Amino acid sequence: MSDAAAGDAGEVTTELNRDIGLLGALAIGIGTMMAAGIFVLSGLAVSKVGVIAILSFAIAAVVAAFTAAAYAEFSSIYPESGGGYMYVANTFKQNFTYIMGWTMILGYPASAAFYLASFSDWFYRFIYPLVGIPQAIPYWLPGVAVLALLVFINIRGSEESSQFQIVVTTLKVVLVGFFLYGGLQAFNTDIVATSAAENVGQFAEIGVTSALVFITFFGFSAIATNAEEVKQPGWTIPRAIYISMGFVTVIYALVVLVIVFAINDGAFLGFLADNANLGGASPTAFVANNGEVSMAYAAQYYLGPIGFYVIIVGALFSMVSAANATILAGSRVKFAMARRDHLPARFEKLHDDYSTPYNTVLLTGGFIFALIVIFTVLFGKNPELALTEASFPLGIHLGLESVTNFANFLLILGLSTVNLALVRSRKEHPDMEREFEVPFVPWVPYAGVVANLALLVNLGARIVTIGLIAEAVGIAFWFAWKRRGASTERLEEETPTVVSQQSPDRRDYRVLVPIANPENVDQLLRTAADIAADHDGEVLAMSVATVPEQTPLSRGSEYVDDQRETLRRATAMRADGGEVDTDAADIDTEALSGTVDADGVDVPVSATLRVSHRVDTAILNSVEQYDADAVLMGWGARGSRRREIVFGSVIDTIATDADCDVLVERLGDDAAGDVESVLLPTAGGPHAELSREIGRAICRATGARAELFRVVSPDGDADDARERLEESAAGLREAGVTAETTVVESDDVLDAITDRTSEHDLTVIGATREGLLQQFVFGAIPEEVARAADDTVVIAKRNEGLSSQARYSLRRWLQ
Repeated sequence: MSDAAAGDAGEVTTELNRDIGLLGALAIGIGTMMAAGIFVLSGLAVSKVGVIAILSFAIAAVVAAFTAAAYAEFSSIYPESGGGYMYVANTFKQNFTYIMGWTMILGYPASAAFYLASFSDWFYRFIYPLVGIPQAIPYWLPGVAVLALLVFINIRGSEESSQFQIVVTTLKVVLVGFFLYGGLQAFNTDIVATSAAENVGQFAEIGVTSALVFITFFGFSAIATNAEEVKQPGWTIPRAIYISMGFVTVIYALVVLVIVFAINDGAFLGFLADNANLGGASPTAFVANNGEVSMAYAAQYYLGPIGFYVIIVGALFSMVSAANATILAGSRVKFAMARRDHLPARFEKLHDDYSTPYNTVLLTGGFIFALIVIFTVLFGKNPELALTEASFPLGIHLGLESVTNFANFLLILGLSTVNLALVRSRKEHPDMEREFEVPFVPWVPYAGVVANLALLVNLGARIVTIGLIAEAVGIAFWFAWKRRGASTERLEEETPTVVSQQSPDRRDYRVLVPIANPENVDQLLRTAADIAADHDGEVLAMSVATVPEQTPLSRGSEYVDDQRETLRRATAMRADGGEVDTDAADIDTEALSGTVDADGVDVPVSATLRVSHRVDTAILNSVEQYDADAVLMGWGARGSRRREIVFGSVIDTIATDADCDVLVERLGDDAAGDVESVLLPTAGGPHAELSREIGRAICRATGARAELFRVVSPDGDADDARERLEESAAGLREAGVTAETTVVESDDVLDAITDRTSEHDLTVIGATREGLLQQFVFGAIPEEVARAADDTVVIAKRNEGLSSQARYSLRRWLQ
């Protein structure tokens, strides 16, 4: 494939503009928190627990603060779109991170549905009569119209969306300040004391109310979710999160006080009887059943008609701004999922003119519309029928409170997962640079998980059931999606090929050799050629040019120079015993193929260079596209820590996900020397069988002798071990390999094998089967042998198909 063709393969543009500063980030956070929550949930909270609603808001804020700390730290490490989904994906690197993405896919739209449904409710109650809109026009129509407008704004670009957010949030803060100025003049300590005394013992209701209002503080995640478009995210995002949370908590407490003063004022109740359609109920009963509009009537009472409508308009704008911020955040989660192949590739594409992920914006809008219809149209009730019992489909009544709790269920699950991801991140990457660090890890994130789950149980059985059903739908979609065929076009779209030339002498057996370190090329190619020759196969060398997540794959040509040189070195090997022609020309379509001599057998060598955001994705796609039978990867020098291997934790991913045999070669002190003897430690099983096959191939190619080695415990059956080794040795001898057997009695298998390696030039050892909680992918003994031995070590892991991957996924999930 030519460079030009590679450009065609990588036309998907995935770069977002950084247009959001601290003010814009604060607008996203405050705008999302001071929205329908302050105008609707404040009144609902007061109707449940009076002035103790301040405590409920405080509890929700503290619970949110635990996870906000995790978001702040992660955003300083991974300034990418996607928020919690990306943090989990970058930490666990498992397919089940899709579930986190699905949770956010529904959680953000559910939040936006609450904001827009609240908009429709207030617009119908207060604006319809003011401007003479016929009551026959559906009450939900204004919210849907605003949704369409917001989708259009977000398609136009995040800069326009951010500027809109700043303007609306500023207006909202001014109007709430106006409301507080009027209401706090009625401050009465007796009312506060009486309301507190009446409600302080309602522990269950306090918990339920805390769970209900939790959504108001989720705006902190919207800030982090847009990290890829935030300027200096490591500095900006943590500050924006905690400034906005602190500011909003104080505002909520003051609003609660004003509403409490109003509903405990006899004059206000009389005012309510004269100015609201109570439907035959008493003013007290009306407030109890219509808490979502209590703030509006309190504003009318304290500020008069003009002030009342100023607050109404401000409330409507605040609901719009919160929905806008949520649409922005929700679309970026889907954008990140498309990058990880958790959604179709079309959702990764950006608009040609606006550079926005327009398809994800449209999908987010579709989810919001569906939730509005389900919760507030089909199973909600018309505000005009507020005090009458309506007939609901299937006898199920949902409405505003239910859509709020549905969003809370999903968001709480997601936040709990992010807290666990922080613990995992600190354990796996203790030395990673973090501009912001959560103190007292793991205790702070664990406290966040416990607090989140405590709120979860207060949401009620019906909401939990609906939430679990929604999660089940997402899991079903995932399995259906993963069963799709992996076409060459899709693989090329994910990891475009920059240059590639296949040898005209194509073989049925193929060894893929990913190469990152030029110094390892010679040895890896020789080993791969020996293995391929034993199967009359070929070798495919590959290198990966990695580009940042924010950089479009189409710009990959800017990152390929070093990889070109590495591949040139690999493909310059000819039939002169594997020596490298260092004067070979730079890589081109004629220099990409050649042969390596393996015991007089010319093994075809081809090469390919791919561009990808992730090395493991490029390797796995190459395995799939070229139908590789084995993949051979290099490890760092002797004594390297496990996470310092050439590709780092990528080897773990390939070892568990690749649909082929996996070989890892750790180069010894004298890797370039001749191989005269090969040690084959064995304890039986499919991986040991593969290690013998690899050892046989290398011995046949090099003329080396083989020693089959077995360690048994002092009270074990040494005679049985010798008999089994002799059976294996007989097979090697039939293939023309000089083979001997050794059985050693020892309590320390690792030390016995490591000591024996010093007598050989190469050790080939099979992976071991270990418990579900085993930290080593290949098994503790093989990896420790590879780390400690002076000679070159090859670890072999047989491809066992889906069952092996399932065991691995279960193990990592349990961890």
